[in-house]
Amino acid sequence: MIITAIVLATAAAFCLALGTHFQHHAVAVMAPGLRRRATWVTGLGLMGLVTVLNVIALGLGPVSIVQPIGAVSLVFAALIGRRFFGLRLGAPLLISIAVTLFGVFSFVTTSARHSHDIVSTDQSVTWLLAVLIALSVFAGLFSMSSAGHIPRVVMTGIVFGTVAAATHVLARSVVVAGLPGLDAWGARWWLLLAAVGAASAAGFWLVQTAYACGPAETVLAGLTVIDPIVAVIIGAAFFGEYAGLTPLAVAGLLVSAGIGVGGVWMLSRFHPKVLDSPGPAREAVPARTHPSSPAAPAHQGAQS
Repeated sequence: MIITAIVLATAAAFCLALGTHFQHHAVAVMAPGLRRRATWVTGLGLMGLVTVLNVIALGLGPVSIVQPIGAVSLVFAALIGRRFFGLRLGAPLLISIAVTLFGVFSFVTTSARHSHDIVSTDQSVTWLLAVLIALSVFAGLFSMSSAGHIPRVVMTGIVFGTVAAATHVLARSVVVAGLPGLDAWGARWWLLLAAVGAASAAGFWLVQTAYACGPAETVLAGLTVIDPIVAVIIGAAFFGEYAGLTPLAVAGLLVSAGIGVGGVWMLSRFHPKVLDSPGPAREAVPARTHPSSPAAPAHQGAQS
């Protein structure tokens, strides 16, 4: 089952890279019109496929293995950007991607050695539900704030990491006990499912605002580094998925997480589009847009 989960997660990583580029290009570069909307909707469809593939993968394998595989999307994104969007694969960009991947996969190697099956209790599910609701509200407010590109990316990673942890709990409960086993959860199962949907929607809107004021690769890096770190923390804190972590393992996880975050910072500073942009454009904030349409290309000049 783990091999199948890895294959599905890798396919999801490719769809994530492609969908991210489509949506980023539509939001930050293209002029309003039918072509822009079609490009954005295509990206949305790919993101929907990513969700389906990840849900199945999270039901078959540990979150510590499935989620970090998304970091491979950085490689796919660089190749797609070079082939279709003229991205220059210079040394700074390649080194940034390499550092990010090293941090993520060293994190995975350490966490996977200590992973166990989750233990869901009424208290742990209630706490997770409360966290999801709070994050949904905060992410919605954060998307309308004056925060810059990197804070938006970090917040999006936190939201989707929590969503991944909750999805893993729901999917594992179905795989282990089947649909009849959900009767024991009662209303909590449906409340948790609704909270996952609300948090996903808030995170999706927040990521659109991040596309409008920074490179697609930075958004991907933030998601694929911060997302698994948050998911592992929740799995360890609420569901005993990483019981028995030694001090050495904890230190290894912290160092790996630091390296991964450092890689994201490098991408945010040394990406060709950032280096080619005027100084003020790097900290620009996307304009508010109507909820029914993609974010306005307020920084079209900086991102083209």
